Amino acid sequence: MTPEQRSFFRERGYLFLRGALTKGQVRPIKDHILDELKRQKIWSSGKSLSASVKEMPAFQQIAKLSGSIKQHDLQARLVTQDMLSAIASLAEARVVPAQSQLLISLPDQGGWTLNGLNWHTDISSSHPNRPPGIQAFVLIDDVKDKGGATLALAGSHLPESQRESSRIREMLRRCGDMESELRSGNLSVVEMSGQAGDAYLMDMRLLHTPSINSTRHVRMMATVRYFLA
Repeated sequence: MTPEQRSFFRERGYLFLRGALTKGQVRPIKDHILDELKRQKIWSSGKSLSASVKEMPAFQQIAKLSGSIKQHDLQARLVTQDMLSAIASLAEARVVPAQSQLLISLPDQGGWTLNGLNWHTDISSSHPNRPPGIQAFVLIDDVKDKGGATLALAGSHLPESQRESSRIREMLRRCGDMESELRSGNLSVVEMSGQAGDAYLMDMRLLHTPSINSTRHVRMMATVRYFLA
């Protein structure tokens, strides 16, 4: 972990690790997801097999799929020793793993938009200058832009942004030129897209949200949360 990477993480609240895992390491998880989607009669060979799941609102669909498909020993499969060392270095403390889960969404959920999303944080922090934990997001398959990747609001972990959290959340709920408004507050939307095996490490104080999968491919990611010990 370089000083430049640690500085970027402190300032923006996330770090992108290209090729954190090999495609061979994530391929068995991808195959398991596809097998489960077929076994549960949800999706197979480019076709939706379940009208009830397909017609769910996008975020309900993600929750449904991510809850119904499990992967044994997911944390151990996803987090290499190098990644764990990077997480501990960024946290500047010993960390312990908490919840891990798959993040799955079906293709063609509708038109991609920044409006009406479910921006949130998973845990509050009592310390303004230290993250309560770090969350790793790993791409199990290639995720294209506008392909349902998790979005994060870079810079929203900083004390000045946390003091303005109500205003920022209201801004995110509004329609209009949101990105220009965010830039004026030194904030920016990060779309966690990329190639299979890429990973993002995120300060858990960042506002983040699922997004719409407007592509023709199943979005397959996974996440592991690490809390400070």
